[in-house]
Amino acid sequence: MIINPYLVVPGTPPYDPDAAAFITATGISGTEATAINELVLNLKNANIWTKFNALYPFIGGTATQHKFNLKNPLDTDAAFRLQFSGGWTHSSNGATPNGTNAYADTFLNASTNTTLNSNHLSIYVRTNQTTNAVPIGAFNLGSTLLFQLNISTGTGYYFYTGGLSTEVLSAIADSKGFFMGSQRASNDRKIFRNGTALASLTSAITTNNPSLNVFIGARNQNNTAVSYTTQQIAFSSIGSGLTDLEAQVFNQIVEGYQFALSRNINPSQSFYYNRNYSVETNAYLYSTQITDVTTQGAINTLVSDLKGYGIWTKMKALYPFAGSTATTQKFNLVNSQDTNEAFRLTFAGGWTHSSNGALPNGTNAYADTFHNPSVSGTLNSAHLSYYSRTNSNGTEIEIGCQTGSDYNALEIRTSGLTYPLINQSALTSFSDANSQGFYVGNRQASNDIDGWKNGIKQVNGTTTSTLRPNRNFFIGALNSSSILYYTTKQCAFASIGDGLTDAEASNFYTAVQNFQTTLGRQV
Repeated sequence: MIINPYLVVPGTPPYDPDAAAFITATGISGTEATAINELVLNLKNANIWTKFNALYPFIGGTATQHKFNLKNPLDTDAAFRLQFSGGWTHSSNGATPNGTNAYADTFLNASTNTTLNSNHLSIYVRTNQTTNAVPIGAFNLGSTLLFQLNISTGTGYYFYTGGLSTEVLSAIADSKGFFMGSQRASNDRKIFRNGTALASLTSAITTNNPSLNVFIGARNQNNTAVSYTTQQIAFSSIGSGLTDLEAQVFNQIVEGYQFALSRNINPSQSFYYNRNYSVETNAYLYSTQITDVTTQGAINTLVSDLKGYGIWTKMKALYPFAGSTATTQKFNLVNSQDTNEAFRLTFAGGWTHSSNGALPNGTNAYADTFHNPSVSGTLNSAHLSYYSRTNSNGTEIEIGCQTGSDYNALEIRTSGLTYPLINQSALTSFSDANSQGFYVGNRQASNDIDGWKNGIKQVNGTTTSTLRPNRNFFIGALNSSSILYYTTKQCAFASIGDGLTDAEASNFYTAVQNFQTTLGRQV
């Protein structure tokens, strides 16, 4: 017997039960009903549906349709249904407050209905605001407790949770887009715009959120609406804190939702969320906008294989060098944010990018990973990998950094020797007649340094670890007191992470070689 996981409404397509309840409450149909169903299915597939207390899709064209909470589409205060006051204009593009007396009460109390150290506010606005305004939030003036987003080109973008000293802020030149502030722990707050982290704050919160209902279109200041906005609102949410990956995928899903309704204000994308792929694959493909289905499938299989082998969690930076441009090849598959903090590559000098990988010119080309092993690495558990498609015998270092006499680097076939150097000063090497293949330098313990090529252990050294170099890893050269030993080896894959067991190192090659074979660039 086949069990349909969706509620079948007579005369309509099969809808997810939560989508069906909302569709019934609002009376929407056609494209709008399909868009809501896709929104719900995508949020569930991305495993973030349970993180929302309230989701306001602002679909349809009336106040009656715009008031419902997608998470609980009952027409009650307890269901956090919106109650509009003042001058609002409702249309198929969203709800527009007049900026003087318009606000909507969510009936969601910032103190009792959110968690202090795990919360978020989001809002998708379609028009600019030049003067200070609060499109969503609450503020207890007497105790100076806040939970709100300030968004304007004039005063900037702020997220408050707790007291006045908790604000995360960034200047913005355009106040349109999808904005979210997320509190993930007592000392971990970030603001995102269109899925990209703009700023963070690590000071600890010791106060609670205000015991006031959150308003949309203005802030609730001691039960009085103030700081009105004129921004047209097309989506909003309140709930638990989201990680970088969750924030990025949330944006991707919401952008796809707005695109389906032909009301997206950001440029239309060729790839939105695809439930056939993992969350990590989705984030990577959305950042790169790779449309080739073979490459998409190869990336998804790579993620699946690494997870299946128990290796994925050991990766801090993983560069598949997919696509054929610097823009597509710069992203870290583990964290596909376009930020230094996410270890996104910045290419410098002469590089040639193609579907076979990234080829440095050997004279001034390098890529900064922004991963500093002294800050983000572990002394006695670390690895570096590099997939070389070029056979060359120069004095070249493919990936690494150095402080004093201490190295963390892969030096492939220098005069017939390959050096895996992981947090050490004394040398470890093995003979190598051809520098094409997948190389891994791996430290499993303070006195256990391994060198691997194509899944076979070439050296099992006992050189003792000494120091984690205090410089960023470079790909294509060695980051020392100056940039040294530029390589000419085409790179089709590289990674930085924790140490691997022998079985994991062997399986790592299997996964990476399968990825290269699918793309037709294996050596």
